[in-house]
Amino acid sequence: MAKGDAEDLRRSLRGALREFLGTFDAPTLLTLRGEVQVAERWLEAKHPKEAGVARPAFDAVSRYHAFTTEIEGFAKSRRSAETASLFDLGSVGILAAENILTADKITPMRLLMSGLSEGLMFLASRQYVAGGNEILLATYRTHAVAVQDELWALARDFREDGGLAAIRGARAAIDDLFRRLDDPAIPVGAKTAVLHQLYVLVALVRCAQLLEVLDAL
Repeated sequence: MAKGDAEDLRRSLRGALREFLGTFDAPTLLTLRGEVQVAERWLEAKHPKEAGVARPAFDAVSRYHAFTTEIEGFAKSRRSAETASLFDLGSVGILAAENILTADKITPMRLLMSGLSEGLMFLASRQYVAGGNEILLATYRTHAVAVQDELWALARDFREDGGLAAIRGARAAIDDLFRRLDDPAIPVGAKTAVLHQLYVLVALVRCAQLLEVLDAL
């Protein structure tokens, strides 16, 4: 019965991810959050040794929701070319769909590294209206350190999976991305858009880790 429950949870979680990746809206995000909560509670009851993987997934999805709510309010109050692309998640969305929804075996480390690469490509390919906004800049500064910590926490989790070389590679990718983001010439709208992509990347990798655990049960 436990095996069947694990399969049911895996199918439900993967379905919630599929719906979320198709819309990136609040209702599907909250559905995904609820599925993670259900999986966490079941793991606590049936497989307590594996339950620890669910809490980071729940926290990541919740932080992503909080960030998007904050930025949506700003974007609605200031409609401009600079804010128009804040929610363009195409690159990360395509990447996640390929790695999470179609792959037989999810590789979270590959997802993380590919996502960081996609973030750099996103930054390089977008054109934004110059000129800052103090409110948005403060939001960026507040969340930039938090996102770096989240990415590094993921890299630490992969120490056994990828070895020292992989961990150093993840650290270098994180540092490289934020060095570019800290360039004063980059408009704050571009900075915030990349943070938005990285928040969703962290949430997707954490959910991928949870799916790995469910796949193994």
